[in-house]
Amino acid sequence: MDRLAIYLRLSLEDADDKDESNSISSQRILLLDYIRNNRELEGKEVSEFCDDGYSGTSMERPGMQRLLKEIRENKIRCVLVKDMSRFSRDYIELGTYMNQIFPFMGVRFIAVNDHYDSRDHAGSTTPIETAFQTLLYDLYSKDISVKVKTSVENKCVNGEYVFGQVPFGYEKSRKIKIWSW
Repeated sequence: MDRLAIYLRLSLEDADDKDESNSISSQRILLLDYIRNNRELEGKEVSEFCDDGYSGTSMERPGMQRLLKEIRENKIRCVLVKDMSRFSRDYIELGTYMNQIFPFMGVRFIAVNDHYDSRDHAGSTTPIETAFQTLLYDLYSKDISVKVKTSVENKCVNGEYVFGQVPFGYEKSRKIKIWSW
């Protein structure tokens, strides 16, 4: 096994002014502990790829693109993530990588919190519980998207300001008064 890759992702950055999100730091600690406690992985060179503030519904993320480039160049032989949703929230895309691309490229895929290691499933299809878990990750992100859009639409209908920044010189208020004549 050449190099290991740990991939870290969080959709929204923390609101404070730190260099990285608390969740990203926690993911790093979890993955490095997993490597240290695994005889087969410990002592291997580890490369880190991170997308802090990027949605998992698209693979067009800078860290992900660098990771995939290094996989194509045969520099990475094992990818570790906290759970499968960190890699992708797209059911079809994740399944394609787990069942076709990674096995073809000889890349081991480990999702620590999902207790998934592709080495344990070599030559077989993805276990049904893993398939359902990846489907749930996909459906969850689509459900949240619908809820956020509905919330914004409702605020607009109620005359509430829904945008992050107010124009220069104005103050943000909780509710805008709508005058009727």
